Amino acid sequence: MKKIISTFLGFVLLMSISGAAFAESDAARRGIDAIMNTRYPDLIVLPEEESYLEEWTTGYARKAFKAPCLRVERISKLKTGRGIMPYIYEGVEATVVAEENDMSCMLYRGSDNQLYAGWIQSIRLLDEFPGEQYNVGNPPTEEYALRDDLTVSWSKCSWLTTQQNYSVLSEKVSNCLGFTLEYQIIDARTSDWDSILGPRKIYVKSGDIWTEVGEFEYPDFGAVKIQVWLPEAMDIDAVGTIAQCRQPDIFYFRQTATDFAVRPE
Repeated sequence: MKKIISTFLGFVLLMSISGAAFAESDAARRGIDAIMNTRYPDLIVLPEEESYLEEWTTGYARKAFKAPCLRVERISKLKTGRGIMPYIYEGVEATVVAEENDMSCMLYRGSDNQLYAGWIQSIRLLDEFPGEQYNVGNPPTEEYALRDDLTVSWSKCSWLTTQQNYSVLSEKVSNCLGFTLEYQIIDARTSDWDSILGPRKIYVKSGDIWTEVGEFEYPDFGAVKIQVWLPEAMDIDAVGTIAQCRQPDIFYFRQTATDFAVRPE
């Protein structure tokens, strides 16, 4: 009888250990799959298996000291002498899939709006967006659904009165009521800041037609987030901004559009 009980308890213990190992392996597999779906995944050193999170977390890149962006490492250590991944800019949302050595392995988008993976000090990520936030237009009174499955890329040409590029959506959004816009100057070919700061007009494109839908203030450097509500439901396939300043074409900026509110069909 004692032998039977001992054997049973050993079996229970073995199953418990196997279950824990399976859960850990499952978390690792999910994290690895996500990393492998980014650009240049072979450039980073993957987390240890036990470092992957069962539940991913979201953070936002904090403001860097005298820079618009933060360094992203290829390994869970600082200043290893290795090359780095594309920078993460202030306010960019990061999805943390693993934690190791006080560093976070994250998925994030670069200034080209492409998805990357890399390592950053965990203290460099904040729980909330660090920049200014604005609202443009009036929220709709009708119900709407949110689409977060779209990505944007830079156009290959300038448009209207500007020599800058605009953001092209991965597909047309029908019956769009609004969206979230992020904007940030990341480099400039001048030290005359007053010549490049100032309001920005927001436009959306449908086919060949550009429509102005609002404006937001940009009095200082840094990331801003704008909730844009359109005057009516529209079909849109691109978003653009034009700076209202003396030299609107001599700086570089990052820009992305997310969380498209659409009228249910």
